[in-house]
Amino acid sequence: MLLLGVFLLGSCQKEITGGIDGTLPVTSQKPKVGTVWTYRYYIYNLVGGGIHATSVLTFKAKSEDVLSGEKWLNIVDLAADTTVFLLNEKTGGLYQYVNNSSNLFCKDPAIVNDTYTTFNDRGIEDFTVNGVKDTLSTGIGDIPTNYYIGIKTAQLIDQLWYNQNAWIVRRHFFFYRAIGPIVTYYRYSSLYLDKIEY
Repeated sequence: MLLLGVFLLGSCQKEITGGIDGTLPVTSQKPKVGTVWTYRYYIYNLVGGGIHATSVLTFKAKSEDVLSGEKWLNIVDLAADTTVFLLNEKTGGLYQYVNNSSNLFCKDPAIVNDTYTTFNDRGIEDFTVNGVKDTLSTGIGDIPTNYYIGIKTAQLIDQLWYNQNAWIVRRHFFFYRAIGPIVTYYRYSSLYLDKIEY
């Protein structure tokens, strides 16, 4: 009888922490004012690709701002109290307010190979959906995510993983750097979501 109880508790725990059935661990809430995301942040070496520096970044939905007649969550880096994103989940997916307008960031719903052009990180970027509702291990459990790649001037710049309830759960950013006549392309940084508090 005791073994049966342990088995049932273990089974329930797996459901609570999420899985391939599409459930989000712990909660099914949406980000709102007050939501806090805690990320592991890595910066990589230009040569060799090893980790150069690590830190913890904490982002918070500090306020809801009205821009161009729409409400946007102002997501700030708590350490610097500076805006990281202005985000709004609308029909079609997660949008960011950049370049004085609304721009699609993560298309959802989506199907594999969907493409879209948007403004991101100071320029035009072409995104392709490379995965839909794939299970990704995160600091908040195994959750379903959509996976996107972003291309600028024919080079990979972004890899993004998005979940409807946690938004950006992982991101890799790639960078080009000229060292004399040689242009080096490498993964510059990564964000990994470890915790979200609504």
